[in-house]
Amino acid sequence: MNETKNEGRKILPFTMKNGFELATTAPPNIPALVSGLLIQVGTSILSADPKSGKSTLARQLLVDVAEHREFLGMPTLCGDCLYLYLEGPLGVVQQHFQKLGHTGQRGQIHVIDESMAAHAEFSLRRLSDSIKSLPNLRLIVVDPLSKLLCLSDSTSTDEVTPAMALLEKFAKEHSLHVMALMHEKKRKSEQDTFHNQLGSVGFRGGSDTNISLTKQGKQRIISSEQRWGVGLEPRVLNFDEVRLVNSLGKTVEAVEGENRGGRERKTLQRIEKEIWDSLLVKSLATNQILDAVTGKSTTILDVLEKMVSNGRVVAEQDGKTKRYRAAEIQNEVVQEAA
Repeated sequence: MNETKNEGRKILPFTMKNGFELATTAPPNIPALVSGLLIQVGTSILSADPKSGKSTLARQLLVDVAEHREFLGMPTLCGDCLYLYLEGPLGVVQQHFQKLGHTGQRGQIHVIDESMAAHAEFSLRRLSDSIKSLPNLRLIVVDPLSKLLCLSDSTSTDEVTPAMALLEKFAKEHSLHVMALMHEKKRKSEQDTFHNQLGSVGFRGGSDTNISLTKQGKQRIISSEQRWGVGLEPRVLNFDEVRLVNSLGKTVEAVEGENRGGRERKTLQRIEKEIWDSLLVKSLATNQILDAVTGKSTTILDVLEKMVSNGRVVAEQDGKTKRYRAAEIQNEVVQEAA
């Protein structure tokens, strides 16, 4: 029946744009909601394990946009925001907005906490009617995305792809940014953080920006991949538990470098102490020191040479054998003899 109906419709040609005209009228920069992170008109997904702070981070974004503050150190475009808070008690939102210092003096944050329809198209049409009175609306946060899309199978690319296309179309029609929150898989991919989004790869492919929050021990790590611009390299996300606000910390690479440096320093200090303790007993040849001290031979010899160069250990030739002694012990013997 549908095929018969379509046959009677007039088929219109696609509208084509001239590539040269597009090139010559290209904007110098893609307009941004959050400079370097979120484009002004588009979609993004923020994913993390349950109770990992994604809602907290999203609410911080809402307030930063409304108050025209920097978000994680990045400039924002000021405007009104809409929060689709689809699970959890409203009191949590109230207290958090209060902690974050939302004044309502620059941009307004509107909150919808009603249940969505079983079909995303109906909910989005209703949402379109709801925001007609908000001409300065810049951002919509959907928390969580599953409660808006209501997909029967979120692992099916055939279902997810058109649903994400609806979300993108909605953002473009209303000239705003839609950020959606979703959970991550229990089994993690260490090679590709963004492969951890729960469900079909269609979620990842259908958004302009993907932001991931992952846990490494007690630390939370934030990173992004972006269709436009350069993705945020993995960085520690610091959290102020009093003010309930996040801030960017050091890069994971820098933290790992510091940790390696700290471990190396401790190893060198331990080896130096073991060499010193051994030489306090008696002078030793090189092979005896290597037997007495734990660690890599090359590292032990490097530390030993450093102790010789700074005068803490004395190296003496005993026939064909080089022996080492603690310099301070010899000094004490000389002083006693005097």
